[in-house]
Amino acid sequence: MNLNLDLREKIALSLGILATLLVVILAIYVPTGPRKWYAESERELALLREELELQELFRQEEEDRLNRQKVLMEKLEGRPDNFSLFTYVDNLLNSTGLRGRAQLEQYRPRNISAKQPMVQLRLQGVAFEELIDFLYKVYSANNLIAVYKMDYLRPAPTDRGLDCDITFVTLTL
Repeated sequence: MNLNLDLREKIALSLGILATLLVVILAIYVPTGPRKWYAESERELALLREELELQELFRQEEEDRLNRQKVLMEKLEGRPDNFSLFTYVDNLLNSTGLRGRAQLEQYRPRNISAKQPMVQLRLQGVAFEELIDFLYKVYSANNLIAVYKMDYLRPAPTDRGLDCDITFVTLTL
């Protein structure tokens, strides 16, 4: 085949071949290069969005925890400055008429902070209603007192009432 092309046709043919070669190179390069990077970026973006949602959930949970703690701190600040758990429970025993059937003492386990005062209360021969009324008065005063543990609640050996051993705990500022 004899190609007798003038200069203009040779330039057009060269540019056509060059354009075709460029298209072939780009057809090979784009899927292995930029297209691949784009797909990886999309996957990474999806993972980061999931991580962001998870972190947002953690932030919301922490915010809720801090709001609950804020309510507790407001209750603690609402108590008198000289609040004593021992004195409070002792006064309740006197006002409910359980003092004669109760032993009250400070309770201090080894691993508990001094900012968590505890008292241990042993009641003997109390009626179920008296116990419920006493516990109601402990909680109804809104002094942030909780039952740390109840070692036992059983019928009294004299078959008159109940014996129980309760440990109360509170927090101090």
